[in-house]
Amino acid sequence: MRGRKTLSGRLILYFMTVMLIPLIIFLSFYLLSGERTFRRVLDEQASLLIEGDAAAVQSLIEDYRHKSYLVASNSKVLQALESGKQPENDDARAIYSDIYSIMSGDTYLASLSIVAIDGSVRISTHSFPEKYDTRIHSNAWDETNVISLAERNANKDKAWFISISDHRVENGYQVAFTLLRRIGTKGYAIIDVYTDALAGSIGNDGFFADIILTDSSTYQAFSVLHPQRHGSFSAFPSLIDGENLIVRPIAGSELSIVGVMSMEMMTSGFNSVMLYLLLSLGAGITVSILLTLVFSRSISKRFSLISSGMKRFEKGDFTTKLNTTGIYEFDYLSITFNIMVKRIETLVERQREEEAKRAEAERKALESQLNPHFLFNTLSTIKALAKLHGEEQIYTIAMRLGKLLRYSIDNHASEETVQNALELSESYLMIQKIRFGNRLIYNITCPEKLKSVIIPRLIIQPLAENAVTHGLEEKTGEWQLAITVDEENGNLVITVSDNGLGFDTRKLSNDFVKEGHSGLYNIRRRLELRYGDEFTFSIQSAIGKGTEVRIVLPEGEEK
Repeated sequence: MRGRKTLSGRLILYFMTVMLIPLIIFLSFYLLSGERTFRRVLDEQASLLIEGDAAAVQSLIEDYRHKSYLVASNSKVLQALESGKQPENDDARAIYSDIYSIMSGDTYLASLSIVAIDGSVRISTHSFPEKYDTRIHSNAWDETNVISLAERNANKDKAWFISISDHRVENGYQVAFTLLRRIGTKGYAIIDVYTDALAGSIGNDGFFADIILTDSSTYQAFSVLHPQRHGSFSAFPSLIDGENLIVRPIAGSELSIVGVMSMEMMTSGFNSVMLYLLLSLGAGITVSILLTLVFSRSISKRFSLISSGMKRFEKGDFTTKLNTTGIYEFDYLSITFNIMVKRIETLVERQREEEAKRAEAERKALESQLNPHFLFNTLSTIKALAKLHGEEQIYTIAMRLGKLLRYSIDNHASEETVQNALELSESYLMIQKIRFGNRLIYNITCPEKLKSVIIPRLIIQPLAENAVTHGLEEKTGEWQLAITVDEENGNLVITVSDNGLGFDTRKLSNDFVKEGHSGLYNIRRRLELRYGDEFTFSIQSAIGKGTEVRIVLPEGEEK
């Protein structure tokens, strides 16, 4: 048919559009902006990476600075320095236990040394470095000794000091930086952090040609990627040239981290991008055509399966079920269709069940009407005799019982107002009040505006009866029962609570009938048939503390 587009034609057009337009725009952008744009992108990427490396170094420094604080504030260490004697035996074992615990398994990444100012106390997690023995090594102008540097530092009153000047090999490991913390006026806690600690934290992305730590106070530098390179700035030509560098200071110290970018990587990267774009442009056209052929065949087949299933359903075959196809969108259609068919079947079954229950209820109602005039006349006679002889309690019971009996026999409607339901409940409770006397105290609360709301019949009174029968009759002392009707978020809330014996709700299953709660089952089942999932029926109870039944219904119309 003229002007009619096929699925294959549309897919080819869409694939070509989606794939080719971004490639053409990207290619044009690179041709116009050239190397400058690529350099800016690399700079931005380098800034992000060096920020991450700087944060990693700062975190590492903070970690070991905190450990040095724990050492400097350790009571056993302070006691040893105060004594001016090398700890021995139990004292030594206690100190070593504490410092190994503080280093928490980091002894292959760093070593901790503690030394008194006069050298009288010397403690280390490894062999004690001769360099920190102040008895024999006291050169105040040693450019690599962290003790000398800390004492010469302009801010020498600062509690801690960090240096990258000393790159000796200690205990088989090369030192990357050293952190010193003064322990009052008695000594120092010194942590030598090895290059392995830095190697595991930064420079793992392979983006930079070199990553250098610099110290602006001593003009010393150290290559993280090439630990054998260290010394003054003159040993690093890239620092002197000042080109292709990304510099970030390490917060809280005189250190900075410098990323050295490779020009070869920039130019090769730009050329590679151009080549890849051209190759992608050619491959895009080929892939678009191949994918169109594959997808159009697959999609057409799945459309046919779904369409045939829907046609069977349209002709009245309600046993139709669509199978999944492996594609989310089609599976969603199939699952939704199957759910719709299942819901229709459930609604039909529910309608049948409701009609059966209604017929059964009418049958029982008819059976219960055995000679109702005789019952009403008998109650009227009892009521008249009670009134004649001044028996107010008998008169009240006869009157209320007659009302309950007439309600159960004459009223065949499936709905009633909240007011009628509460009056019926009050009639029942008044009879029980006369029966049990002052032991029973009940309270019924309902706002005036909610009394005309329509609810299913016989919802509240059976709950009150259940509370008296199962919760209160076996309880000694005062009985309290409350019926409350209220409004909450546009819903009608009915609550019946008592202070009876209560029960363990964990043992209560959904089969109320087997557990002797047929009244509760009847109420909940009738609510399910009427409201589906749009109502709440909850029971809260505790042994010895009473029970609360709470029903939340969507507020319906008023009568």
